[in-house]
Amino acid sequence: MLSRVANNLFWMDRYMERSFGLLNLINTNYNSALESGDYSSWIDILNKYLNISENFSTPDNYDDTISIIDYILFDDTNPNTLLNTITHSRENARNVQEHISRDIWLSTNKYYLYISKKTNRTKFKKSNPIEFLEDLKKFNMIYLSSAYVSQERGSAYCFMNLGKYLERTIFSIDILTFKILELSENNQSLIESLFLKNLIFLMGGYQLYVKTYKSIFNIENIIEMIIINEFFPRSVKYNLNRITQNIIELDQYNQIIGENELVFNAKKLQNTLTYTTINSIKEIGLNSFLLELKNDLNNLSQLINQRYFSQL
Repeated sequence: MLSRVANNLFWMDRYMERSFGLLNLINTNYNSALESGDYSSWIDILNKYLNISENFSTPDNYDDTISIIDYILFDDTNPNTLLNTITHSRENARNVQEHISRDIWLSTNKYYLYISKKTNRTKFKKSNPIEFLEDLKKFNMIYLSSAYVSQERGSAYCFMNLGKYLERTIFSIDILTFKILELSENNQSLIESLFLKNLIFLMGGYQLYVKTYKSIFNIENIIEMIIINEFFPRSVKYNLNRITQNIIELDQYNQIIGENELVFNAKKLQNTLTYTTINSIKEIGLNSFLLELKNDLNNLSQLINQRYFSQL
């Protein structure tokens, strides 16, 4: 497979996964701001995820919140908004139509047509924001299900999965780093309990958390679930297992015998998570652990680029 094609497949899924994380972030922060009456957290999101702050003063009411969400969803000048993320995913899908199922192309194109339709921006301002966000998330769900049930298993599917799982792992690490730092600045018990509950909602793991840990929201349980729970599909460990699996399968499809630097580093990082416990994380310190993990993941991402996309 050509490097250009592999790169398109990789980024098609990566952008789509990024859009899903952004929608979950908006949804959870909207509910959290309404519950607490503190709208200032939107500025942190604009700084962290959209690299912008100068166009917005600190929001202090509901109307400010709607204006910020409108910007995050529909602005066409910031490359990190939902509109541009879906546009990039669709451009990559269009370039590789011969390598993906028709259902994947149709789901991506319909998402793009919906989010880029001017009347839907007007519709958002007049509708319930949560209902509108849920409608958008349905497009992501349709894309994910289309890829799972209609895409042939082979190199193309592996490159799609690499993009998806890498983006998901980075999002989980970034969210944990970002939110725990925010929590350390507001460590009152009532605020902490509400904050941790919203963090689990953001990660889409509320039901699993309650089933595993009951309704006791504490930071150690949440760290354990997001980093080392092998059954939670958004945990770092789960996604690193999937990344390693797809790298190995790519070698099998291409009849490459023996380990290489990419496989070695993927397995090494996978083994690190296998033998990581909540106590070992506490000994190192959460921030240090996450920083080291992010650096290892960035190195793995560079090796993926060198191995598969270096001929671009």
